[in-house]
This record gives sequence, structure tokens and C-alpha cells, in this order.
Amino acid sequence: MNKKLLLIPLAILLAISLVVIGCPGTPTTTAPPPPTKTTAPPPTTTAPPPPPEPIELTFGGLYPPSHPFSMATVEWIDKINKETDGQVTITPYWAAALYASRESATELGKGVADTGDFSGAYAATGFGFEKSARMIFWGVDDRIMARKIYNEVCAEYPELEAEFTDANIKVLAYASVPPYQLITVKKAVRKLDDFKGLILKSTGDLGKLANSLGAEGTTVGMGETYVALQKNTIDGGFVTDETLKSFLFAEVADYYTQLNIASAPAGHWGMCLDVWNKLPPNVQKVFDDNVEWFGLRIEELTFEANQPGIDLAKENGVEFITLSPLDLAFVYAAADTVIREEMAALDAQGFHGTAIYKKMRSLVEEYSD
Repeated sequence: MNKKLLLIPLAILLAISLVVIGCPGTPTTTAPPPPTKTTAPPPTTTAPPPPPEPIELTFGGLYPPSHPFSMATVEWIDKINKETDGQVTITPYWAAALYASRESATELGKGVADTGDFSGAYAATGFGFEKSARMIFWGVDDRIMARKIYNEVCAEYPELEAEFTDANIKVLAYASVPPYQLITVKKAVRKLDDFKGLILKSTGDLGKLANSLGAEGTTVGMGETYVALQKNTIDGGFVTDETLKSFLFAEVADYYTQLNIASAPAGHWGMCLDVWNKLPPNVQKVFDDNVEWFGLRIEELTFEANQPGIDLAKENGVEFITLSPLDLAFVYAAADTVIREEMAALDAQGFHGTAIYKKMRSLVEEYSD
């Protein structure tokens, strides 16, 4: 048999088997893998910001809690607390518990209290204008007008504010007090000659006025005045009407001579500048936004207290005296002379004292028309 014929069937058989089982190297068809299930990442959460650090401050009050200054301060403390969402709390210490009147400006500047009321008139140095401002509005009994004038002049003469910053104090309120009147014990002042020989409580340039009228001016703290009058270690003093009740001077005074010597509004409420500089800006803004409100509230409560003081004095038999127009004009002329001398001394120190005084008095005349 032909060998070639024998190989043909074998080749056909091999080809059939390759078709059936598949040739080596030929890819086989497989089912696709199931889709991969993706899991969303967990949402990221942002932690809430931490609450602001609480700020705890002290207030050095020179007056008893019943005084209008203190009553206005309590309202202000509550207002600051609310407007800072409770971040700022201020604890008051009344009746000169932290410092006395005489050292108040110095002690506040040192940070003995964080905030407080104070008087630059008692300070050993500085506050030249403050010490000469007790009589600038002589003959004026209009707090709204006095405030308007003071604000206008402050805007023109920034050195008025610098008196406080130089003492390391940030002012938190400017307010005027009611006009000063004269109370005396034992001896009435009915005419100019009656001033002679009297020892009178006075501060700042009021002491120089007393001296120019023939009396002797002496510095006595408000908290010490009642006893000084009671024991006759002084014969009287320049006081405001509301003190007749708030300090009970109506109990020890015998006579009241009307003078209406008003001071310029003053920054008697402040904060130690070192404390101020550490406050966050948003808290500083709250204090700044309340400067006008605080000053107005102090004035409102203080002037409202005038009549109760007068009423108490009348109940206690205090005699009310009015000087003759001529004698009162002489008192005002003496006040004017003292102030001009004080302002001239400030001029020599580079302070525009005379210009400021003239500006204020010209505005008094303008706004009084």
C-alpha cells in the first residue's frame, strides 16, 4: 500500500481532534468578572471651634453701691456681659475697696483694678487739664450742651485724650456731673466776705478758687467728707446736689449756697491700658461701642438724683441761700481768672490750654443764644 495514502486519513483525524479540543495557544472565552463594588469614603466632620476664653475683670469703684455712678456701672457691666455673649464678666468692688480717691488714677494705671472709676484731679503728676476743668462751665447747668461742646473740642484737640493714655488708662466713659454748689456747717455764706477764713473741701482748681475768695481749699476724699463735716475739721465744701443724699451730706450740712459752677465732662471711668491691649479686637469693640452709652447713662442717673438730694436737705432743715447777682458775678470772674492762669501754665508745657478754654467758652456763648 502506498504510504502517502495511509497518512491522509491520519491527517484528517488529527485536524478533527484539534477542532474539537482547541488548538494550543488559542484563547478560551471566559465570563467577565463581576463589577467591583466601591464604598464611598465616610464624610469628613469639622470639629466646632473651641469657645472663647472667658475674660474676668475687676472694677474698682470709689462710691457706694447706692450712688448713681455705681448704679450706672452695674447696668454697664450687665450690658458688656450680654454683648460679649457671656465672655466678659466684671466683678465690682465698691466704696474704695481697691483704691482710694487720691490714688485712683495712679492705681488704675498700675492695674490694681482692671477697670474702675478714678479722678485725675488727685494725681500727683499729669492730668493738667483735668485739674483745671472743674470750673470751665461756670454758670452753666445744661449737661447736653456741655457734652456737645466737650466732644467738639476733643475732636479738634487730641491732647485731651492723651492725658489719659499718658497715665496708662483707656477711657471707657466721659460724663459731666451736676454743677458744684457750696455746703457749710456752722457758718453761712450769704455774701463774698463770708468766704473768708473757711476751710473748704475742694479738688483741682476749685481749691484755688476757694483761696482767691479768702477761704482755704483742702483735699478731702469723698468717703472722708461726711466725718470731716461732722467733726468740723472742715467748714464746708464744693459738692453736687446728688451727694446730699448719696453721701448723706444733708445730715451734717447747715447751709447750701447756690453757685452753679459746672465742670467739663471728664473721663472718670476707664481700664488699665495694659489690660486693654490684651483684649481680643472683638471684645475691645464692644467696650468702644458702649463709651457713649455709658457716659450718657451716668449723667442721666446722676442728674435724676439731684432733686432727691435737695429734698433730703430741706427735710433736714438745711437753709438754701442765693448770692446777689453782683457777688455771683464776682465768683465767676474769680473762677475765670484761676482757669486762665492754669491754662497759661499748660501753654508753657506745650498744651493748648488757653485755646481750648477760649473755644469752650465761645461755644457756651454760641449755644446759649
